[in-house]
Amino acid sequence: MNSVLRELVELGGGLVTLGTAGQVVPSWTLQQACRNGELVRVLPEVFVAAHLVGGRPGVPVLSRLDPALSQRAALAWTGGYGALSHLSALAVWGLRPEAVGDLVHLSAPASASLRTRPGVIVHRRRGLTIETPQVTVRRGLMVTRLEQALVDSWPTVPPADRQALVIRAVNDWLTTPERLSAALERAPKLIDRAALRHLLTKLADG
Repeated sequence: MNSVLRELVELGGGLVTLGTAGQVVPSWTLQQACRNGELVRVLPEVFVAAHLVGGRPGVPVLSRLDPALSQRAALAWTGGYGALSHLSALAVWGLRPEAVGDLVHLSAPASASLRTRPGVIVHRRRGLTIETPQVTVRRGLMVTRLEQALVDSWPTVPPADRQALVIRAVNDWLTTPERLSAALERAPKLIDRAALRHLLTKLADG
């Protein structure tokens, strides 16, 4: 691999984008590294070091990466127009274990051109802006607020685990029933909304 490109990949923790590489090396160096099996394209214009790709062949390359790397790769692909959300955000907030093969969930403004691809699900939301207070940085990653992530994930978390997630978030002082209720009010069509509202009422009452 070209020495300058190798240094970029190392500085990026195994990841490099076409935009970053294009500032210092010609485009053919990336193409050559991919042909030589040194880099692997995981998303449009996003590449990772080949030795970091594990998992089963046939699975989307993004899903064969360590979860932390797959999240960084997905965010790099958004170019600043998306944030980790739903179950991916809960993992970053420390409320859900991460595992190789997990789909990466991103939220993006409705006007963004991002679309769901193998290994990554894009949720486009009207009125979303990728800046505070709607998103924040945690562990160096852009994520939706915890309250929003919990509400968004409510329909997809197994029913047996839903209440425990919310209760833990409140008991660990990561959020409050009042802040969660405010987020719930912004989701009038949420599946099984009444159950979450009932839980939040009980938590608010102690």
